[in-house]
Amino acid sequence: MFLLALIERRGGFWVRFREAYTIFCDIESKEYTDEQKGTAILRILGMETHNSVPKAAMLNVIRYLLNLAFDVPEQ
Repeated sequence: MFLLALIERRGGFWVRFREAYTIFCDIESKEYTDEQKGTAILRILGMETHNSVPKAAMLNVIRYLLNLAFDVPEQ
């Protein structure tokens, strides 16, 4: 918690948030690892509100998570 507060004060939090938002909105990209995607999802889940997150991105993340957990047929 202390480290996060320190990062926020120095401005690093916003860079990390933008990065998380970018990964979240492009969750299907092969450019990011599953760990990076999971971290991005957690960061977005921690937001106070989600008005700025497009519905399509939310649905893509749900689809991504379902595919990790289950054998979902292509539609």
